Amino acid sequence: MNIQRVSTGIAGLDTLLQGGFIPSRSYLVTGEAGTGKTTACMQFLLNGLKKKENAVYVTVDERPAEILQTAASLDWDLQKYVQEKSLVILDASAYFSGLAVGGAEKGADLQKIISDLAAYAKRMAATRLVIDPVTPLILSGDSPARVQDIARALMHLLQSNLTTTNLISSHLPRGFDHDPTNGIEEFLAAGVLILRVNQTNGRFSRTLTVKKMRGTSVEPNEYPFNIVKGSGIVLASPELRPAAAETEESFHPLEFFQLPKEEPEKDPTNT
Repeated sequence: MNIQRVSTGIAGLDTLLQGGFIPSRSYLVTGEAGTGKTTACMQFLLNGLKKKENAVYVTVDERPAEILQTAASLDWDLQKYVQEKSLVILDASAYFSGLAVGGAEKGADLQKIISDLAAYAKRMAATRLVIDPVTPLILSGDSPARVQDIARALMHLLQSNLTTTNLISSHLPRGFDHDPTNGIEEFLAAGVLILRVNQTNGRFSRTLTVKKMRGTSVEPNEYPFNIVKGSGIVLASPELRPAAAETEESFHPLEFFQLPKEEPEKDPTNT
């Protein structure tokens, strides 16, 4: 039985995932700061936007203007889609109530956030949603004992209120292969992607691991990637060799996947 897939926007990753994500499910991309999580989120949305889909980007740590600037640094014009109203960038900081009486910090109202997201998504007929990052929503002012319950509630609300395919980013503490603070991947996330920056003999390299992917058979290897201007995350060549098998002599950026070049739009007046 062939399952319809939603492209991740990353050619090599789509090959690994038999075409991409399964629609209407939530997926987690996690890693330390600077590993490429936001790039992956933008790339996922941009893939849909280029196909005339609509999308919602929920930014938690950065202002919408900063998201547009980050995209522009990769030669991606998200502003165009905002102006066309096919992309909405929501600033989730508005949902934080700040300091309560006595100085105790209140958490974000998850029910209100998801309700508003569902309204935006329905109004736009959005097919893709990003929350980047989810960690502040999970941890804001709540005791550690409640964190996992909040994570479960958030994922349940997403699945029960939206029909979008969701990509959620989360911070991964150094030295961990899962986030010990929220455990989203232990609950309702349909898949987990781990991004890393490794250092060997003074040289740095980036890798991607598919830790979990429901409904898809994937080998749990580390796959090398680069972040390329204009293309974003570019996974290893068609052989998709695991990072463990690569050496400095055999591995070269030119062997990476490249996204297909877009054909220039034809001028309808010039026939």
